Amino acid sequence: MHKVAISYRLICFTTCITYNCLLFASTSIGVPEKDEWMALISPESIDQDTVVIGINKELTSYKKKKDTIGLIQSHLKLAHFYSNRVMYGKSYDNYWQALFLAEASHLPKHVANCYGGLATLYSLYERRAEAREYLFKSLAILKEQVVQNQLDSSALLTSYFQLVVHYRYNKNPVITQAYLDTCKMLSPDGLLIQVEAGYLEILKKNYSAAEKMLLVVEADLTHHFPSYMVIYYSLLGEMYEAMERPRLAMECYQKAILKAHKYLKHLNFVPDIYLRLSEVAAVDGRYKTANELLKTGNSINRLLYSSRSENNRYLLEIKDQERIEKEKKEKLIQRQRIAQLEYEEQVWTLRVAVLVVTILLLLFAINVYVRRIRRKHLQRQQELKQQQEMQQQKNREILSIKNGELTNSTLQIIAKDELLSKLKRDLVVLQKEKNLKEVQSLINTIQLNKDMSWLEFENRFTAVNKDFFERLKHQFPNLQPYDLKICALIKLNFSGKEMARLLGITPESANTSRYRLRKRLGLKKEENLVAFIDSV
Repeated sequence: MHKVAISYRLICFTTCITYNCLLFASTSIGVPEKDEWMALISPESIDQDTVVIGINKELTSYKKKKDTIGLIQSHLKLAHFYSNRVMYGKSYDNYWQALFLAEASHLPKHVANCYGGLATLYSLYERRAEAREYLFKSLAILKEQVVQNQLDSSALLTSYFQLVVHYRYNKNPVITQAYLDTCKMLSPDGLLIQVEAGYLEILKKNYSAAEKMLLVVEADLTHHFPSYMVIYYSLLGEMYEAMERPRLAMECYQKAILKAHKYLKHLNFVPDIYLRLSEVAAVDGRYKTANELLKTGNSINRLLYSSRSENNRYLLEIKDQERIEKEKKEKLIQRQRIAQLEYEEQVWTLRVAVLVVTILLLLFAINVYVRRIRRKHLQRQQELKQQQEMQQQKNREILSIKNGELTNSTLQIIAKDELLSKLKRDLVVLQKEKNLKEVQSLINTIQLNKDMSWLEFENRFTAVNKDFFERLKHQFPNLQPYDLKICALIKLNFSGKEMARLLGITPESANTSRYRLRKRLGLKKEENLVAFIDSV
C-alpha cells in the first residue's frame, strides 16, 4: 500500500475525529508510543546493534582468511538483518556483495539464496515483475542442483514458499494454491505452509475455515517462529476486521505490534498495523486513540522509509542505476586489465616460442647425433652378426666334414668286421672238412669285439659333436643308452641297414628302434626324426 493511501486514510480519519472527538472519550491501547519506536529504529541505533557489530567482525575475519563462503554468508546475514529493520538500501548492497562473490566463485546455491533475497526486496518495493524474475532464477538454479544430485529436493521449498507469498500478495489464489500444493508435497507438516493455506482461505473469503486453520497452529508458531507472529497476528487481524469482529481484530493488531517491538523483525508491517489499529479503534468509538495511533504509524512510516512510501519506492531503482554504473566501471577496469594481461601474454608467448624453437633445434641436433651413433652401432652389430653367421657356417661345414669322415671310418670298420666275420665263417667250414691245426690257429687269431668298436665310435663322435649327448639327456632324461646310440647314428645319416650292420641287428629291428625312439621323443607323424635330431 502506498503512502498516498495512508495519507488518504489519514485525511478521512482526521475529518472523522474533528467532528466526533468531543463526543467520545479516549481509551488507552497497550502498544508502544512513537518515542519508544524512535529510540529503537533510528538508523544510528540500528548501526550500533550488537548483531551488526558481530557480523562486521565476522566479515573482517573472513577477509583476512580469504574465506569466500564465510564472506557470502555474513553478507547474507547482514542483508537479512537490514531487511527486517527496513534499511533496504543497506540490505540491497549486502545482497549484491554476496551475489558478486557467489558468481565469481561459481557457488550456485549461494547465488540462488542471493536471488531469493533480492526478490523479497523488489517485492517490498512493489516491483513485482523483477521480484518474480529473481524468484524464478533462484528456483531454476536450485532445480539444476537437485537434478545433478548436488542438493536434496527439500532445498526447493524456500523458493516455492516465496512464490506462494508473492502470488498471495498479488491476490492470485489460483497460482498461489498451485505453488502451495508443491510446498505441501515437499513438507506436508510445515507450520508456515499451514498458515499460508489459512491465508489463502482468507483470500477466498472462507473466513470460518481460515480461522480454524490459523488458530490451531498458533501455539506451535509461537514456540518455533516467535518473530513470524508479527505477520501472523497482522493477517489474523485483517481476517477479523473483514469478519466485522473489531475487538478480536484490535487484539490481534496489538499482539502483532508488541511482537514487532520485542523482536524488532518485520518492521515494514508496523506502520500498516498502526493504521489498521486506528481504523478499528475508530470503529469502536475511540477516536482520540485512533488519531494518536494514526500519527504514530505515520511517524514510523516516515522514519523507516517504508517500501509503501511513494517518495521512496524508487530507492531500489536508484540503487540499480548505481550498481549498473559500478558494474560498467568494473567492466572497464577488467577490460583494461585483460588488455594488459593479453599484452603480457603475447610477450610471454613470444618468449615461450623462442624457448620452444631453441629446445626443438637442440633436440633435433641431439636426435641427429643419436641416430648417427645408433646407425654405427647397428652397422657394427650387423658386421658382428655376419661374422658370427660366417663362423657358424664354417663350424657347420667343419662339423659336416668331420661327421662325414666319422661316417666313412665307421662304415670301413663295419666292412672290416663283416669281412673278418665272413672269413672266420669260411675258416670254420674248412676246419670241419679238413681238421687242420693251422686253420684252427688262424680262426683263433680272428677276434671280433663289437663293444670296443662302439666305444671307439662313441669317443670319436663325442669329440666331433660336443655336448650332443648332454643336450639330449637334458631335454629327454628318460632316454636309454641304446636310444642315444640310435640318435648318434641318425645324426650321421645312417640308413636302417647301416645301423643294423653296426649294431649287429636285423634291419627290421633297426626300424623298430627308430619307431620307439620317435615315441620317446614325443614326435608327431608329420615331424621328421632326422631333422629333429639334427637340430639338437
